[in-house]
Amino acid sequence: MIRLFLDNRTAVLLLLPLLIALYVLGDILGVEQVASNRVDGLFFSQTSSNHFWDYFGQSFLILVNAVLLNAVFNSHEFLDKNTYIISLIYVVLTPMFVPLNQFNPVLLAHFFIIATLGALFYLKQNADGKMTIFNAGILFSIAMILLPYLTILIPFILIMIVIIRPFNWRELFICLAGLSVPLLYYISYLFLTDSLVFTWKFPDWRLHDYRTALNAYPIAGLYIILLFISLASLGARMLKSSLRLKKQIQMLGLIFTALFLLGCVDFYFSGSLLYLSLAIIPLTYFLTYAFLSKRSGILANIFFYIALLYSFVKFFLNFTQD
Repeated sequence: MIRLFLDNRTAVLLLLPLLIALYVLGDILGVEQVASNRVDGLFFSQTSSNHFWDYFGQSFLILVNAVLLNAVFNSHEFLDKNTYIISLIYVVLTPMFVPLNQFNPVLLAHFFIIATLGALFYLKQNADGKMTIFNAGILFSIAMILLPYLTILIPFILIMIVIIRPFNWRELFICLAGLSVPLLYYISYLFLTDSLVFTWKFPDWRLHDYRTALNAYPIAGLYIILLFISLASLGARMLKSSLRLKKQIQMLGLIFTALFLLGCVDFYFSGSLLYLSLAIIPLTYFLTYAFLSKRSGILANIFFYIALLYSFVKFFLNFTQD
């Protein structure tokens, strides 16, 4: 399957809806999944049920995000040929982190983070990038509305701009202006309609009860293994890369570090993998290089197939203790 998606065959994308449908079927037939309340937005709460539209909405977003993430990869020449392995990695890993029967803002935030990355990768060294930077700010602001913790990533977004372009204070303020626009419009609308109710809650700053999070530990373990395999092959790829590609990988590394630390901190306090799922986005790019590496390719294949198998089996396992 991996070899099939590594090739330049657009038709393999037709297999993704079938794979997602199998995950939905496993979720319906498997043991009941414990809902998480870790992802309330600033002024709205998530919904939790087993309705058809919850499954459809989550499945549709996974598919759209996978295709968009793959399109960003191919559009910005991370490889010298098109590949569709990005979409497969995303579709396999995401349902392990994000429940399919609970419609929440996480996958929507995935979409806007991917779109933000796509916008930033369009920046050129010498071309005018003010509009692109402003658009990137707007896109990331929507992601912040969906997941408030992402606010702490604002400095990382600004640094990413500096990595790919010469330092310019004006462009950084343009990005901040873009970040403020959706927030101002959204808060103004809620205020005018008398709907401004703050629903987001600060976390309980204590280590989570491990007995209620045992289902998450094998998933987190697989993620860490795939991450180490990916990073082991990334260094060799950087040596052969163009200056432009090195900067793009540096940008990915920066946003990955921020998302990974954010996810780990939230997992420590809550036992939830929802925020850590955001770190899947850059991991898909890193893992692609591992598949193509002579040194770590076999290991990457083995553990990815283990992850693929566990992504189905996990619907029928329940390690949590009451």
